[in-house]
Amino acid sequence: MKKRILLLSMPNYTVGFDRVGRFPNLALSSIAGNIDENLIDEVAIVDLVTVRTDIKKYIIKLIRQFQPDIVGLSAMSFQYQTAVEIAKIIKQTVAGIITVLGGYHVTLAYELISRSNDMNYIDFLIRGEGEIAFNKLVRAIINEKSEFFEIENLSYKKEGNLIHNPRSKNLELNQIKLPKRNIRFTYKYYAFGKKADVIETSRGCTMSCNFCCMPFMYGRNFRKYSIERIIQDIRYAVNNGAELLFFTDDNAFLNIRHMHDVCDAIIENGLNNINYFIQASVHGFASDKSLARKMAKAGFKFVFLGIENISIKDLDFLSKDKKVISETDQAIKSLQDSGIIVAGGFIVGLPDDTEKNIWDNFHFARKKKIDAPFFFALTPHYKTEVRQKLIEQNLVSNPDDFCFYDGLQVNVRTRYLSAEDLSYILWRMNRKYGDLEYLKFNRIKKVYPLFFWKWVLKTIPRLIWNRLRKIFLHNYEFSNYKAGRIRLIKRLRKWLLNREETILSRLNELKRV
Repeated sequence: MKKRILLLSMPNYTVGFDRVGRFPNLALSSIAGNIDENLIDEVAIVDLVTVRTDIKKYIIKLIRQFQPDIVGLSAMSFQYQTAVEIAKIIKQTVAGIITVLGGYHVTLAYELISRSNDMNYIDFLIRGEGEIAFNKLVRAIINEKSEFFEIENLSYKKEGNLIHNPRSKNLELNQIKLPKRNIRFTYKYYAFGKKADVIETSRGCTMSCNFCCMPFMYGRNFRKYSIERIIQDIRYAVNNGAELLFFTDDNAFLNIRHMHDVCDAIIENGLNNINYFIQASVHGFASDKSLARKMAKAGFKFVFLGIENISIKDLDFLSKDKKVISETDQAIKSLQDSGIIVAGGFIVGLPDDTEKNIWDNFHFARKKKIDAPFFFALTPHYKTEVRQKLIEQNLVSNPDDFCFYDGLQVNVRTRYLSAEDLSYILWRMNRKYGDLEYLKFNRIKKVYPLFFWKWVLKTIPRLIWNRLRKIFLHNYEFSNYKAGRIRLIKRLRKWLLNREETILSRLNELKRV
């Protein structure tokens, strides 16, 4: 008997990111596209991040209307507990629905999960790549046979225990069918005011960064899709209404020739009228000065550079190649000269970080006129090498509550700064960067003027208030560091707890079930 399948991504998002964009979950679209048609009556995807009503009521109504037999949920670490609460709502609404949980957190922490009461609401776990495993699971459920032991990447219940089947080899990418984009129930995906979607041209990374979870998902390898398949996927996304596409590749710039080929194909097929975003390594642009120019010609408007840190000592702790420091200037200049918006990712809160070390990253970003810096707190993700190092040094302030593992909330301390100190510094850095000086030099206003000036109209009152407060209060909160820090952290916490759309309020809403 064919099954009705519902796939859900979580409503949690990193606070502040939704101001720029909101993207669909590509993994769920890919899983949906790889389910055999003869196994399903209907399959649908709901990205709960786009839902702005009561989540519990929305899910209950959705379950009753769609009447799924199987619900798949995808979650990262900071979304995991929400996924469990949603699975609980589903089970309470219709007891016979089968729930399947996958994603990065399951892949990292499946043993930890198997020892918890969370499995009362979850029937199966899928670790690693899910396209083939999920399809086989659906077939086994339909056949009602004891075939679960044959499905690689699957964890299932047997006689009160959770059995973890072996992991499969990495999938051959060109055997993976195109994602299904036309089965989404929600369509409010955007970036800089344009309708957005996501694609990938490759999977995996061979770099040895010790803070990264990727090796647990794919191992240390690099696989790429064929150019023909990439172009086909771009056309499909565009035909589905996309005006802007985000390349979610882990590190497409491991193979510079591959990126040249992708750009050439986009230009040759007349698809360079679409806006493209991508994340990239610094080394890729520093090693090939022509790449940025070609990418600009192909329609790339925004590049997120993994700068990580400007301290050699910090890069060494993160197992990053120290050449990044000398290559970063070249990469930024190459992109800026090509008219591409430059975003930069910085990781702070490492063991030897002082306040000065952290602010050095801020000043570097301002000096280089980076358009969109992201200052992240070092996050001790489960099973990563950096987590073990920090635990050994007693520098993890929150080892257990993964709800806060989103990169912006602080879960560590340094030898010189507490977690509260780090929270305050990050808050100040992110707040200070968008000042009047920033309005002058950034390139977003040239590439996306309508979006930019709408944002300015919302931001200017805050900038004026900050300036007046400094004048009339003699900058008291900032000169009296300790007192100001305590007051502002209290305000920040109160804001996080009260704001309806934050992660904390959404999670608390679900926990009241």
